[in-house]
Amino acid sequence: MSAGSVSTLPHYLQPGLRLVFIGYNPAIYSAEAGHYYARPGNTFWRQLSQSRLAGRDVGPEDDHLLPDEAGIGFTDLCCRPTVRAEHLSRDEVIEGAQRLHAELLQFQPAVACFSGRGIYQLFGRHALGIPARELASRPYGEQPERIGATIPWVIPSSSGLASKWHRERQDWLHRLRTALHGFPPPGDS
Repeated sequence: MSAGSVSTLPHYLQPGLRLVFIGYNPAIYSAEAGHYYARPGNTFWRQLSQSRLAGRDVGPEDDHLLPDEAGIGFTDLCCRPTVRAEHLSRDEVIEGAQRLHAELLQFQPAVACFSGRGIYQLFGRHALGIPARELASRPYGEQPERIGATIPWVIPSSSGLASKWHRERQDWLHRLRTALHGFPPPGDS
């Protein structure tokens, strides 16, 4: 199947979410599977399970259940599936950042977690108007801006291409769980 004929993934967003994970764009493999982070080499689900953010062990087939079960949603900066994120055009990135900004303002999750510095840098430049030079030196973790009431967070990517950051990513997921302590999952309040 070619990239042009693969449909995208649904955006699992709704009011009342405590956390939304934001990727760059769907991989063709994930879009064909119909689930976020579906490629077996991606550490996303293993690390999410280890962090206990979802309250149980989870896998790609759980992505559509987590908004109601654990208050965790999913979306991407850009919607078009590609083999690599570099295959997206500048216009797609700008349009995606503006669409994502509108979605976050509409649904107001407690935390918007960007899976990779590069994603937040593009979002910050094209949706929030932050200069690239300011974003380039940002650390992982909570960011100083707010998107309405939503707190942006940045953690290392779970992609196999970012494998040198996987241990650090697990640490950041545990920190994120601590930060979300005041935002219980649905049904736990």
